[in-house]
Amino acid sequence: MRWLMITRKLDPADERAGFMIRWVEALAARLDHLDVICQESANPPLPANVTVYSMGKESGAGRIAQAARLTGHLRRLVPGADGVFCHMIPRYVIFAAPWTRRHGKPLLHWYTHRQISPELRLARRLATRILTAAPGSYPLPSAKVVVMGHGIEADLFPAIADETSPPEILMIGRLSRIKRQDWLLRAASKALAGGATGPFHIALVGGVVEHEPDVLPALHRLAESLDPAPEVVFTGALPHSRVAELIQGCAAAVNLSPPGLFDKAALEPMLAGKPVIVTNPDFVPLLGEAGDWLLLPPDASDDDLADRIVRLLALSPEERAALGAGLRARALAAHSLDGLMDRLVALMREEAGHA
Repeated sequence: MRWLMITRKLDPADERAGFMIRWVEALAARLDHLDVICQESANPPLPANVTVYSMGKESGAGRIAQAARLTGHLRRLVPGADGVFCHMIPRYVIFAAPWTRRHGKPLLHWYTHRQISPELRLARRLATRILTAAPGSYPLPSAKVVVMGHGIEADLFPAIADETSPPEILMIGRLSRIKRQDWLLRAASKALAGGATGPFHIALVGGVVEHEPDVLPALHRLAESLDPAPEVVFTGALPHSRVAELIQGCAAAVNLSPPGLFDKAALEPMLAGKPVIVTNPDFVPLLGEAGDWLLLPPDASDDDLADRIVRLLALSPEERAALGAGLRARALAAHSLDGLMDRLVALMREEAGHA
């Protein structure tokens, strides 16, 4: 099969889009040929059966020029493809739909986010199938939705019981109000105040969101104002490989994204066999017997989160590894890159046969 994929960026060093290189490689390994249209490319090395077409953002092309290039690529490539796979951005579906309809090709849209826009509503109408990671990760009702699981490169997250000393609580994600880093800082202070833990520190891994530049200084002020003040490290944006290294050394991770945000940032520590405190009920199938330890309602209090932190830090590293072992097994089964790509290609083959 030959498929056309449209995605935002191909750059292994990018904090948010770096994983797409592995998606392209894994998908290409299962196809005869993969054409990829992206807004911008760092020209990374890719398999011989992958051809990349950029919209030119990396060379300064504006929106009109990018749209013109995208249209030209679609006009040339869709006739020879078995189908089109659009990653995340609804506008790609809207641009591709006239060409897929003209040539009778399936149009798949991957979307995992809680944000609803007029473009997303239109893309829902135009797509043949809508693919998402979990039951709650696509925000609109549709019979077209297929739950696929996330696709995480398991080899990056081997189960290693090593931990830094003092223990580190890791939170991965853009510094944004919706991620609720402030909640973790307040709970960490309460955990320290209770005196039931030894020293520990917090690592907040992620860059600043462009439209929320005030979040970082607000978090700094909060951390300094708390009594007792938790030790906090702000790492900024990091390459995916460096994040994987930090996960290997942490004692536990925390992800406080609300329902609708089924974050890979929570799944990656689970794949590494680390306990992860979560608030999104979509994670319940992965928690198993650890649910009482790890699941909080989204409206839980600072004290509730502090209690979970204290309970995890009271365990030995070996006990935390045992708690994480079940998480790893279930996360591998449902959310590994190889598993997702096998399911995706099976769906591609089915849809191409129906087109």
